[in-house]
Amino acid sequence: MENRIILRKLSVNDAATLSRLADNKNIWDNMRDIFPHPYTLKDAFQFIDMVSSEDPQLTFAIEYDSHFAGMISLIKQPDVYRKSAELGFWIGEEYWGKKIVSIATKKLIDYAVNNLDLNRIFARVFEYNTASMKVLKNNGFIEEGISIDAVYKNNQFYDLHHFYLLIRNV
Repeated sequence: MENRIILRKLSVNDAATLSRLADNKNIWDNMRDIFPHPYTLKDAFQFIDMVSSEDPQLTFAIEYDSHFAGMISLIKQPDVYRKSAELGFWIGEEYWGKKIVSIATKKLIDYAVNNLDLNRIFARVFEYNTASMKVLKNNGFIEEGISIDAVYKNNQFYDLHHFYLLIRNV
């Protein structure tokens, strides 16, 4: 299964599929509100342009069986948090339940260990997104706490689960 999943740089050729997969309320419900909804072709091109010059590369297309399936990225933190990065991911609904994101996360951790000067990767997950929590736990992330009613999404408050992984000794 691992060889069926590749992390690669986004291409303008991904724009149509990116827009089609991301334009899904079930995905948007698990994302921050800055993630566009509806997700248009223009949004896809703007996002691809924004991440195209990353150095080092931190944003990757998840490719499954040679098809664009979703996104995974690290957001390096500033100042005293500069040895930490936030992990984020999403995958098209048609690919849910296939362990693709778990494998992509493992590949991204390996990339971070070998290419980035980081100590810690963390992720924040809305309380109802148990699938993402499972992905993190399957990759050795530890839940370090819950912020009560910290997220306001779809006109309702939700708890925010915090996970971390120390990678300097992985």
